[in-house]
This record gives sequence, structure tokens and C-alpha cells, in this order.
Amino acid sequence: MTKRGWWLRRRFEERFASVLEGAREGERRCLEGKRWGGSAVLMLVDAALDSIGLNYFNIVVPRVRKFWEEFVRTGEIDSFEKLAERSPDDTSLLKIMKNRRVWNVAVSASRVFNALKERECLSDFEALRRWAERAEPEKWREDEIGRIKGVGLVTFQYLRMQAGVDTTMPDKVIKRVLSEEFGINAGDDIAFIREVERFSKEIGYSQIFICWAIWLRESDKGKGEWELTEKDVHPAHQNSFRLRSMR
Repeated sequence: MTKRGWWLRRRFEERFASVLEGAREGERRCLEGKRWGGSAVLMLVDAALDSIGLNYFNIVVPRVRKFWEEFVRTGEIDSFEKLAERSPDDTSLLKIMKNRRVWNVAVSASRVFNALKERECLSDFEALRRWAERAEPEKWREDEIGRIKGVGLVTFQYLRMQAGVDTTMPDKVIKRVLSEEFGINAGDDIAFIREVERFSKEIGYSQIFICWAIWLRESDKGKGEWELTEKDVHPAHQNSFRLRSMR
């Protein structure tokens, strides 16, 4: 690591000291495929809800939790195959979030992933991960997922991150913080993704870790609770639902 890299790393650690532990946990869950207890369906529902710009910890997380309680835990919608059979106008889905665009993203993407799953004999998460590894942000508009109405580059990248690909989600919070505190600016979102990739290598922290640190510090949940654990989602522990603490 260069002298500049060490200096930037120390600066990053000082600025985000209060949330580094939580960011490390977020990084681990993404890279190990353990977000939402490893449920690919919940990862997709999370990204679909997040696609309309809702407050993540106060609105998205509780609704993903509700989806788990009503559909995944009961086995009603616990796979891409079952979600793919639904309609964006399904009244039971609209009770979770009354927004057709959200469910169009979730249902349409589940059909893409289920087709990949069947074609290549994969599990749900393996299908999500296979897509994420092959997907290219520069060509996101041409991608089967990118062509879905409601999926922008931010959602495209967030879904890839949840599947374990170390990349960056160019949302307004990430861009503002990295611009103001580290002088990272770019002419467009694709260039920004490449700039964060360079910055990540320079300071020796993953892009996912950097994004989680920023999200947690800029939210009101840096020391709060966030999502289901693997224990919660696993059928053997369905009666012990809880949210795991970020810290």
C-alpha cells in the first residue's frame, strides 16, 4: 500500500469509526451470500422495495420482514419459481407495499432468475450469484434484469452486491459522501463505479465495506437492528424470529 493509501485508510477509519463493526458485518453477509439469512427471494424483495427510494431501515427492512413472515416462513413464496408465478397486481403482495412497480421488479426478475436456475441446474442463490458475476454495469441497459421497468443502475448494482459481487452502488448518499470527504467525483455513474473501485484498492477495503460504512453512518441505524439471520430463516428455527443487532 502506498503512503497516500495508508493516509486515506486512516482517514476513512477515523470518519467511520462508529460504524466499522456494522459495516464489516454487512460486508461479510454480502460476500458470503448470507444477507437475509441466505434467502435469495428476500434479497430480491429487498432490492425491489429499495428501487423506489424508500427509507431503508425504517421502511424497507420492516416490509421485507413482513414478506418473510407471511410468505417465506409459510412456504407460500419461498423460491424464485413461486414468486415468478405471481402477478405484480397480486393483492396479497400489494398489502406488503402498495406499489405495483415494486412487485413488477420482484416478479419479473424472479422469472429471469428462475429460468437461469432451471437452464443451468442451480439453486436460487446460485442463479442470483451467476447472474451477478456475469453482469456488466456498462451494459446494464442491455441486461435481462436491467431491461425490467423500474430497475435502474442503482438497483442493478445493489442486487449484484447482495449476491456477493464486490462492486459499488452509485446512489446519491454514496456519491455525496465520497465527493465531500474524499474528493471522488465522476462525470457519470459508470465512471463513478470505476473510481470507487480504484479507491477501494488504494485503501485496502472492499467496495461493499465502503458502501455499508457510509449507509450506516448516514442513517439512524448505525447501532440498531437490521435483518433476519440464517437462524431465523431456517425452518428449524421458525418459531424464534428475531432481528439480529448490527453491533
